[in-house]
Amino acid sequence: MEKQIFSDFIDKYRDAEMVVIGIGEEWNAYLEKQEYQDLLAFYAPYLEKKNYFCITSSKKNDFSWGSLNPKRVVQPLLLEAEQITSEKKEEVEKQWDLYNKWLSATLNKKLMLIELGEGFLIPNLIRWPFEKVTFINQKSVLYRINGQLPQLPENISERAAAVSESSYDFLQELKKFLAQ
Repeated sequence: MEKQIFSDFIDKYRDAEMVVIGIGEEWNAYLEKQEYQDLLAFYAPYLEKKNYFCITSSKKNDFSWGSLNPKRVVQPLLLEAEQITSEKKEEVEKQWDLYNKWLSATLNKKLMLIELGEGFLIPNLIRWPFEKVTFINQKSVLYRINGQLPQLPENISERAAAVSESSYDFLQELKKFLAQ
């Protein structure tokens, strides 16, 4: 992968006032693995310096967000899980409301949207909303990192980058780039 994509990514990240990360279905294979936890631990200090939020399409209720602030993460599909306690349901609903309020506050802010491996199983949760936010917010930039479906609509192509690589591999390579 070209080093320029990493340089651009880092520059956009540094310039952003707010960052939203969409963790898609490509990550479901990694959620319970130590490598995933290690990546979260590596990137957590970078995120803590920003006003950020993470949204995931995962329905897994039994994994840890590691060193990420749980108040900055939402898993709305847990509401569809069969074995969810009413307490957990209430917590998810609160986070979902908080996420939507946070997202509405991004208008006219320098926003970086990072979409990691979201496909078309549930495009109305991360993929399409990220495109819509990018279209509406002229100060935003979208990075779609997806090994199989990185395509972008033409109407946001000037403020978006499609990276045709597994999001996990991209983050591993970015980690190496940052260590240089």
